[in-house]
Amino acid sequence: MTQMTKKILIVANDFGLIRTIRGVLTHPNISLQIGYSHIDGLYALENGEFDAVVVDAALANHRDGRLTLSSLAQMNQAIPIIGVAAEPGALRDLGLPANVSLVTPTDVSIQQSAMLAVGLEMVNKVVPPPVKKITKPLGNVVAAVAANPLPVTAELPDVTGNSVDKLQTLFALSKSLTEVLDLSEVLNRVVEAARRLTSAEEGMILLPGDESGQLYLRAKVGIDVEVARNFRVKTEDTLAGQVFRSGQPVLIGAQGPQKVKTEYLVNALLYVPINYEGKCIGVLGVNNKSTEAVFDPRHQDLLMNLAAFAAIAIENARIHEEALERTRELQTLVEASQVLNSSLSLDKTLPNICEQLLRVVNVNYAAIHEWDRENNQLKIVARCYRTLWSQGQGPLIDLKSRLVVQYALDKSASPIITRRDAATPDGEIAFLTQSGVDTIQVVPIIGGEQVLGIIQFSYVRPPLELPTAETIHRVQLMTLEVLAMLSSQSNLSKPQGMFRVLENANQLTGADWCEVALLTPDRQSLVTQVAVGIGVWSDGNHPRIDLNKYPDLSEGLETQPVLSRLGDNKPVSGGIRHLFDSTNCRSVVVIPFSRRGQSQGVVVFADSRRSRTITERDIDMGRAVAAQAATALSNAHLLHDLERSFTELKDTQDRLVQTARLSAMGELAAAVAHQINNPLTTIMVDSEMMLLDESPDSQNYKSLQAIHRAGKRASGVARRLLAISRPDDPEAPPERIDVVETIQGVLSLVKAHIERDNIVIESDLPDEPLPSVWAVQGQLDDIWLNLLLNAHDALMGTDGAKLGISASYTLNADYLQVLVWDNGPGIPAKIIDNVFKPFFTTKPVGEGTGLGLHICKQTAERAGGSITVDSKPGQGARFLVLLPVKRGGFDE
Repeated sequence: MTQMTKKILIVANDFGLIRTIRGVLTHPNISLQIGYSHIDGLYALENGEFDAVVVDAALANHRDGRLTLSSLAQMNQAIPIIGVAAEPGALRDLGLPANVSLVTPTDVSIQQSAMLAVGLEMVNKVVPPPVKKITKPLGNVVAAVAANPLPVTAELPDVTGNSVDKLQTLFALSKSLTEVLDLSEVLNRVVEAARRLTSAEEGMILLPGDESGQLYLRAKVGIDVEVARNFRVKTEDTLAGQVFRSGQPVLIGAQGPQKVKTEYLVNALLYVPINYEGKCIGVLGVNNKSTEAVFDPRHQDLLMNLAAFAAIAIENARIHEEALERTRELQTLVEASQVLNSSLSLDKTLPNICEQLLRVVNVNYAAIHEWDRENNQLKIVARCYRTLWSQGQGPLIDLKSRLVVQYALDKSASPIITRRDAATPDGEIAFLTQSGVDTIQVVPIIGGEQVLGIIQFSYVRPPLELPTAETIHRVQLMTLEVLAMLSSQSNLSKPQGMFRVLENANQLTGADWCEVALLTPDRQSLVTQVAVGIGVWSDGNHPRIDLNKYPDLSEGLETQPVLSRLGDNKPVSGGIRHLFDSTNCRSVVVIPFSRRGQSQGVVVFADSRRSRTITERDIDMGRAVAAQAATALSNAHLLHDLERSFTELKDTQDRLVQTARLSAMGELAAAVAHQINNPLTTIMVDSEMMLLDESPDSQNYKSLQAIHRAGKRASGVARRLLAISRPDDPEAPPERIDVVETIQGVLSLVKAHIERDNIVIESDLPDEPLPSVWAVQGQLDDIWLNLLLNAHDALMGTDGAKLGISASYTLNADYLQVLVWDNGPGIPAKIIDNVFKPFFTTKPVGEGTGLGLHICKQTAERAGGSITVDSKPGQGARFLVLLPVKRGGFDE
């Protein structure tokens, strides 16, 4: 009776064990299938049908160390699983399932257990036939064995002793590499195996790097760390380069010292190509540097076979790494998109774009330039620095044109310059304008007794408050810490700690960004070393490029190409070169962005590091961020425009209300008071008396009620009109008043009236809110109205007439200051003491009452403040109003 064929799965990566098992399981009704690794075994058992499994008990998953024996037993508990272990007793405490049995790696034990498991009768142990000596290269045997999953019937070569170990090493490595997807692990396993197979002193794998024509050391064993640090080999005129170019091995034995690279000699070497699909992707090599041992063709054959296995594993690992990298890139872009769309505020969206460019593309400079078509300018709306320059490669500061910086160095002082200060030198004004900043503060860096350089803080908008002396001292100490970091090579390669220190300095001073610059040896200039911070220009004072000077840049904005300078010196046209140079970086990429199908500007990202090469993949990532940025900017601009329109509408409404109120203050208030209020009083009193004489049921009673109600309504209207025209009700309680808001309201009323007479109004009002003051609603408006109208009257007929109003507050002060000034003829000294007296006026009869300044003084004092005047003939007048920000001794 014919017996059914029994299928047995063998799972092992030990060539000797596999040979033993196949040698004893030669029953004609047994079919064998071999899994050479943990993964192979699990896959075969899951997808095939077997009557038993014989597994090397020492085999495990290289990722988590889990035994293959346990994994197979848990996967299928219905079939017998035989574990072959040198010491079975050590495994019995693992709690293995009942279908698992353990045997020693002897022929009889394996044969008996397997035959019993599949229910076949015992046969005499089959002894392998006599083996023959090796007659062909050992690698061909390995390939034949690996490709033959059926029982071995051919005679095996005589691979006794050390040859068996080497064959088994090669065989086991080739199978274990299928489980490894980490490129570094693959390379390290291969190079270790190469040294073991050839008994070499050194082993190495060289892979091509960039397009520089060099091979880089990617894995090594036995080579000194210092030597390996900068180990690279040219593909021209070197033995390794010859192998890489030709795809043929090189074996050199006892021929004297051989040069591997400059100043690196060995006594013997063997280099073989790592070929994949007909192309050499690297070089596998071994060296004997100090011993006299040589390599022979047998070693070459072993390394060629090892290189063949390595090529597949390297490509698999590379594909895996590329897949992981694409996954990481996708996740990075998703995170960037979430950040970019997290806010619709233009002031937040702009810096978010710059920061995401730095993070996603891994660069240290980013900027957004918007195209101002009306003025044909390319203006910066946001710029982000995390920039570290190599020694002597940063932007140069010429002390001849920066007198304030020279002063800071000479006097060890910390001067502040602003474009609003008339005393600011022209060179500094030009620098401020070019940089798009309102204020800078220069702080000297002092080491011991010597001035080393400066740290310069830049403010796009006027600072709310300037750093104190204590803050400046702290900043100087922090800058010395930065200089110490600059002197350390490890900090230069990982400058995040340095950036954090400077970010803290920005927070302490309230600056948008800062730059550290050191004196050159001749002390005639400064070289910028590092810059950190973000500048945002949502309104006005943008750094800009005049496109009228650079038609090539205008054309580029229209055609929207991607422009790049990737560390080379390729010639470019003037405007594009100017845009590149404005970054002060070695590698620059310019990517256009559009909104609603129309070009809106460019996104620029750049890097100052020589070691950083921006790749095409980086540019693709930059494109993706730029596309998302265009959408985010479009949304932010829409909201910004909507808010501005709403603000303009509200301002217009406020101006209309104020205009109506101003026109009614005199004429209508008097008319209401004397012509309407008195008759209304008579109507209400008489109607009320008549109601007392009428019966509630009569028709006249209802009519009188209607008359009385109408009179009360009319009287209420009159009172409201009087309140508008005369807000100085002694019964009115004081309220918290925003001084800047009241000034802006009065300016909106009188601006057109004043400017119609060719008088320029200059207002200097802070964007950030000032502390509130306590005053009766509407009273402060009278002060500003009277002072501005008086200045207007004084300037009539004056050439170049100007008047101004400003508001300011010093931190922790008790008073807020408002200054109203003009450049008119001034107030004569003989009458200046009388200007606040009631009914004092210099105007013709019928044009003034002499109460305006008196009312201003009374109103200021009623609010707890004061008003003073300073004037000299021919130099205009200055009225200073002080208003308290405290009431009753308590902070508001």
